Amino acid sequence: MKKLYSVEIRGVEKHWSFPFYGDSKYLEEWRADGLEINEIINVIPEWVVNAGLLKPWVFFQDLFNFKL
Repeated sequence: MKKLYSVEIRGVEKHWSFPFYGDSKYLEEWRADGLEINEIINVIPEWVVNAGLLKPWVFFQDLFNFKL
């Protein structure tokens, strides 16, 4: 099943993270190969934070994604 992940790339002075949709069956293989892969659970738009709706937004995303 495809899920939203981020791969982290570390340089000498900085590190970056890029989101991608990947198949979870390859997750352990990627990690064994040295990639730092994290599942993205909540995606929060800037306007939600600016409107002060962060906690309700995360609550409903968790509810929708069966994380509660």
